[in-house]
Amino acid sequence: MRILIAEDDDVLRCLLDDFLSGLSHEVESFSNGVQLISSALQKKPDLIITDLHMPEIPGDSMIAMLDMHPDLSGIPVLVVSGAAKAGVADMGISRDITVISKPFDLARIKGETDRLGKRITFGI
Repeated sequence: MRILIAEDDDVLRCLLDDFLSGLSHEVESFSNGVQLISSALQKKPDLIITDLHMPEIPGDSMIAMLDMHPDLSGIPVLVVSGAAKAGVADMGISRDITVISKPFDLARIKGETDRLGKRITFGI
């Protein structure tokens, strides 16, 4: 599965990239959402993992920008953030997203990645 990651924390970005690459996913990671959107437009990913609080463009704005592009609007988004799930709901994100709060367990990242990958494979 092709996964794009936007995370401004270098340690977490490297951790997610290394972990998911080790599970045989094709992973590209970026320190902000602007870079991720640019890459997503060129190479449609199967999954996007993003933080919400990042420089240049916050994750909720990045998700809204993805939704404006027909080729990108259906890509599943996994939010990994320090914001509580209730706080994410208050951001007005109109699409269905999965939220994992920081600090996170890598087993949960794997489980959600597997689940979202099955949705892609089977068109669920």
